[in-house]
Amino acid sequence: MNGRQCVLAVGIIVVGWMMTGCASVVNGTHQDLTVTSQPEALCVTINGEPHGATPAVVSLPREKTYVVQVHLDGYQPYQMTVVPVMNGMVWGNLMVGGLIGMAVDSGTGAGYEHSPSRVHAYFPIPINQTTPKPVCQESVAVLEERRKAAEKAAERAMFVKTGYTPYQQSMGH
Repeated sequence: MNGRQCVLAVGIIVVGWMMTGCASVVNGTHQDLTVTSQPEALCVTINGEPHGATPAVVSLPREKTYVVQVHLDGYQPYQMTVVPVMNGMVWGNLMVGGLIGMAVDSGTGAGYEHSPSRVHAYFPIPINQTTPKPVCQESVAVLEERRKAAEKAAERAMFVKTGYTPYQQSMGH
């Protein structure tokens, strides 16, 4: 490869590198939004669409505004607005990627991040009242899955505490 071809190859690589935005490469165009509640296993809707039961982790495009609601019978829905805010990575493009990188990050939405990135809904339950029944079908499945996981964890803890294992171990004889 002669000098001219080498310069051309390096130039193509540099231009290609500058056309990618920092935030696009590092963060991607989607961000996880975590929604939790107390009590657990309540229905979550985001912009009116159901997204399962709490705790929920939902991957959403970064550049949009979202209205998150958590529902519990007998209470007003808990509501939080999640807004996109400019990510500091975009300004790094001025030093590294140039204006093209800034345009890529802004155009793809990767130049934003959700604020807040976590939503926690708290519904106080009076002491003399039991926890209300879940309001959506996903809640029932989530609670059953958690009960089974807790039973399994308790079973494993018994093996650790007692030293008992459900199989014979070789003693090297």
